[in-house]
Amino acid sequence: MTGLQKLNVSQAAARLDEPFSMIHVASVGDILVSVYICQGTLEWHRHLDNDELFWTHEGTILLESEWGEVRLRPDELAVVPKGVGHRSGSGLRASVLLMRCGFAPERRNGRRRLYAVAGEAKLKRISLHDVIQRLKSPLNFQTVAEVEDSIVQVAWGEGTWPVDIPASHDVMLLVLNGTATVRVPQSMLHLHSGDFTVVPQGAIYQLSTTQGTALVRLTREEIREE
Repeated sequence: MTGLQKLNVSQAAARLDEPFSMIHVASVGDILVSVYICQGTLEWHRHLDNDELFWTHEGTILLESEWGEVRLRPDELAVVPKGVGHRSGSGLRASVLLMRCGFAPERRNGRRRLYAVAGEAKLKRISLHDVIQRLKSPLNFQTVAEVEDSIVQVAWGEGTWPVDIPASHDVMLLVLNGTATVRVPQSMLHLHSGDFTVVPQGAIYQLSTTQGTALVRLTREEIREE
């Protein structure tokens, strides 16, 4: 294993000049993480094979869909399920993290439906900061969204975090507030707001944070046998 790489959402967005241009920034298991610039309005479209998670980093976007519309401000997100028509738009430049499966995922009966249909439910806006304020226990990740078989989680706390050793799946760690330190045998990273890294499956690592730190974690969901 090589050393970890530190990435930053704002720096990735700064490399994009054209509206709706996109750059791939990380792979976390089957999930592709990209940054795109939302300025103007896309045409209506749908994806029959993949869910899409829209997470506004800077600016504000309007996400319209057959499940209704939501306005996403910084650190707010929503998931558009596969099969649901949608489009995103913004009058001013906004940077957005987009998470989706990198290939046509295996379709499962029962646990994962084939696709959603128009009007089946309402599009849900999730504020990461609101969720964090409701969390009472530190160093304890709570799931806020799902993308195929992966989950987005948030937590807050200061100190050394309990982690799976070795990492059972790829893990992306992004700092919302504060400072985090990620250590592996080959390197050590100090991450600040907007910074993130991906710890690969099988890695031996440690995670620690300073006071006032909040983290977002993207990883594969553990499926427990019943």
